[in-house]
Amino acid sequence: MSETATHKRAPGFIWLLTVFLSFAALAAVLHAFFAGERPNPRNSVRAANTAAIKDAQDKNLEKLGLLPGKSAATLAKGLAMVQAAKPTTSAVAVPGSPTQLKQASQSAAPAPAAPAATAPAK
Repeated sequence: MSETATHKRAPGFIWLLTVFLSFAALAAVLHAFFAGERPNPRNSVRAANTAAIKDAQDKNLEKLGLLPGKSAATLAKGLAMVQAAKPTTSAVAVPGSPTQLKQASQSAAPAPAAPAATAPAK
């Protein structure tokens, strides 16, 4: 059978586009049916842990005197203590700094000379 001039085959691009859009439509339908939020069996455990942690944090803040709206005096006292402290020098040097290089050169004693190797006995 020969094809008539009015009935032509669709080009490959049209077929490819049709297949692609068909998969996209199928994916959209599947997503609409199955993409709902699934219940998490650990939600109750997480809620209990969160409540316990929040309670412990609130107790620690209360011990420190840091209450919402009432902690200005405690923070001012801490600031005064920090401002009253005298600055001191640290014994820790930054690696690669001139101070560290100077300390390394002073503390590095020259290595003892290696003993002369003796010839192996035959």
